[in-house]
Amino acid sequence: MKSWTMGIIGVLALTALAGCNSNASVTGMVTAGGETVDGGSIVFRPLAEGVKPAIGKINADGGYSLVTAGNGGVQPGEYQVMYMPPDQKEDEAGRALGPPVKWRKFRAPSSPVSVDSGENDIPITLEKT
Repeated sequence: MKSWTMGIIGVLALTALAGCNSNASVTGMVTAGGETVDGGSIVFRPLAEGVKPAIGKINADGGYSLVTAGNGGVQPGEYQVMYMPPDQKEDEAGRALGPPVKWRKFRAPSSPVSVDSGENDIPITLEKT
């Protein structure tokens, strides 16, 4: 009985440890042309099948933090980064209000990024299109 109980405890411990490393946290700064990008969103699109994409809003200081649907973590692996500039405000007729969105002519680099288990600091430098 004692060895059976120890076996169950061992399996539960291994399962718990494996679950702890299944997700990663991803944060970073977004820049373009030597300036901090102060709006829009960053999307990490997984290159592997069956992996959830992650998205993060870019803060006024250029920082972002990614989350996925259903949980806060990002699965380790390779991702294509996409940048979505903030929406241009329009009136009822569809005419732009205010100045054009500053970062609309920029895109994320085409090289994939790698997310590892644990904490990841991944800076993103946008490129002009």
